Amino acid sequence: MPIISFWNPTGVGQTGTTATMVSVANSIAIRNPSYKILLTQTHFSSLKMESAYFNMDRMRSKGNLDDITDIGVDALERLLRSNKITPESIKTYAKTKGDTIEVLYGSFKGDKDSFRRVLETIPFMLDYAAQCYDMVFVDLTSGLDVKEVDDILKKSDVIVVTLNQDKEILNKMEERFSTLKVLQEKPILPVFARYDQYLAYNSRNILRNYNFKFDKREVYTIPYNSLYFDALNDGRALDFFIEHYSADPATTREGWMISECAKISDKLLKLLGSKVSDK
Repeated sequence: MPIISFWNPTGVGQTGTTATMVSVANSIAIRNPSYKILLTQTHFSSLKMESAYFNMDRMRSKGNLDDITDIGVDALERLLRSNKITPESIKTYAKTKGDTIEVLYGSFKGDKDSFRRVLETIPFMLDYAAQCYDMVFVDLTSGLDVKEVDDILKKSDVIVVTLNQDKEILNKMEERFSTLKVLQEKPILPVFARYDQYLAYNSRNILRNYNFKFDKREVYTIPYNSLYFDALNDGRALDFFIEHYSADPATTREGWMISECAKISDKLLKLLGSKVSDK
């Protein structure tokens, strides 16, 4: 089944990639409850993805370190290197959130050498994961300097590219779209994350002034919503979508944001087509 990468190629942080992946996963999960979706990530020393679904601070304060260290890619790396990994191993070491979403924790290795050993096995883990999930979402490290990121991009069926309204990042993005082969060969879904429609650099002006190599009619936004970012920090990202799913997009900020995420998830499913199992 398909692998979908969420990525910003500039190497600059704060582009909303993790929040975008979580938002799209939540939207698909609520609207297509028969799908099984796996989320994972490749970042060093980051808990953003995991913290969107689980209260990691509470786990630490209660001393439940085994819940962290004996699941996720760290545990799977040991299985893979001993040739004991199977597709079912992925499910064993992932944590379930709701009926549809499963979260495969990223590495908790504190030193970069140990982390790199885990990272180099993740592309192989994804091959196993794709055998037992309808969709596999990967929150990729920003930039171009990590070989394993390139390996995962090559495996991806769609790349969701996160943009923002920062001029420096936009300049780098314009260069990347002109020079990166992978962005010319793969289906691209461009998303402005943490979007503020009132900035001078709104999507319309940006697309008029920058030469991005994608269909400018097919650009999507996720409006910034302070309640949602509180939910992301508190492990309640999916709860937020459930609570506000029926909110009016014309009169509430929450409804508007969720309706925009629905447009992105619809487009992603359209790009994937028959690669997603028919349910």
